Amino acid sequence: MPLTDQEKQRVRYHLGYPSLTDAASVAFGVPMMNQTNFLVESALTRLLEASLPQVRQISSVMDGIEQKLIDAQDRLAAQKLEELTLNNNEPDMLEKEYRRWGNRLADIVGAPIYPYSLRYRMAGAGTVTNVPVRG
Repeated sequence: MPLTDQEKQRVRYHLGYPSLTDAASVAFGVPMMNQTNFLVESALTRLLEASLPQVRQISSVMDGIEQKLIDAQDRLAAQKLEELTLNNNEPDMLEKEYRRWGNRLADIVGAPIYPYSLRYRMAGAGTVTNVPVRG
């Protein structure tokens, strides 16, 4: 059975795509999709039947990681609880794990991660940024 509209939306969401209609972009007054939107929409309609359980499983794993991120918010206020020391890096570690699974989802779906997604934007070495130049 092909992916339902709701499952396709979860895949788009996990790949960082905005939840907008096809006519979200306008160029020269003409509604259009940008290239990456076209790629993900095309890929989601052409998935092999045998790959659907994997796509659903990866999407489910990412839903679970996202829920753990939400749950982790309650633990950010404390560092230690009696003998237990909480991991202050838990949200960052979960975000990293989420991106790992997102890359797997992009690989199996055959569509790129949305290039403007802040969720997948990395900081630090290897990141392209503007560098001020003195003249």
